[in-house]
Amino acid sequence: MHDYNKVIQELIRLGIIDSSEIFDYEFSPLKEIYQNYFDYCQENLLNHCHEYNIQPARFFFSNNYGVNAKAGLIKDYFVIGVNMDTIHTAYELFYEQNNIFDENPILSEMFLELSDKLDVPFGFLMFQMTTLFTYHHELAHLVQKSSLLETGFHEQYGIGHEIEYSIEKHVLEFDADIQGANAICFQLLEYFKKLPNEDQTIKNLSKLMSLGITSIFSYFLICFNKTKNLYYKKFSHPHPLIRICYVLDCFVAVVEENFPFKNVKLKPENLIRFGFSISDIFFRSKTQYQHLTGEFQSQFIDKTDGIEYYINELLEYSKTMKNLMINRK
Repeated sequence: MHDYNKVIQELIRLGIIDSSEIFDYEFSPLKEIYQNYFDYCQENLLNHCHEYNIQPARFFFSNNYGVNAKAGLIKDYFVIGVNMDTIHTAYELFYEQNNIFDENPILSEMFLELSDKLDVPFGFLMFQMTTLFTYHHELAHLVQKSSLLETGFHEQYGIGHEIEYSIEKHVLEFDADIQGANAICFQLLEYFKKLPNEDQTIKNLSKLMSLGITSIFSYFLICFNKTKNLYYKKFSHPHPLIRICYVLDCFVAVVEENFPFKNVKLKPENLIRFGFSISDIFFRSKTQYQHLTGEFQSQFIDKTDGIEYYINELLEYSKTMKNLMINRK
């Protein structure tokens, strides 16, 4: 275990973070959840800060509401802050209040056999994937060392000065999303490898990957928190549909490179369709988030060419930005 109190006192003493902004989870009912997440994030930072030349690097929980996270360079400290409400909301929403795999007859039948083989409930798996993605996304922003780092990156759309569109900002988010997707995909592969040999099938792998797609897409929608039609060159982040498409491409590439069976291909069209379906069922079960359900699948089908064209534009532009994680050797 890492000493969270020692870290936050250091940040306060050096004037890096104001004490009013820091959340201390000592008396939280989710204390163990916060501690485990802090241990993972701070340990990961310590293990990689010299490799990425982002030392000293610290992680803390921000005493703010709303699902949000940020990365910044403050007084030569590389800092990641995750809102306490991100952990609280994700835990309640994806795990404690997530009954779709029991109550929805289609999902219940489809996932019943796999649920008996995993050592974690599907809802907790979604919580893990969401928070794991959040951390690795913010870590990528630290490593990028862009000019925006000193003013801070926020995961919510349209925070402060970042409302205006720039292709550089979209590419930075694209790069960070890819790193988060990589982390999730490898974690899901670890779950897959723990299954009994007879259950290590392409069908079960596809189900796990679909849960990963569902988790990330749901996280995008909660951060977006509004219903808008597909856009391209607007706002601080690419549209959730564009983001989930290149995340899907990342999943497929990672799985096919590391898959234990030869000559077996995932079907990305099935993964995205299934991910949209689970997300739709999930949000329709939540009164406060029902407005996030939309015709994403139909938009995706109708606008596939435009989405692909813009992703290729981001890829081409990314070749000119040597500070991106995807360009690291």
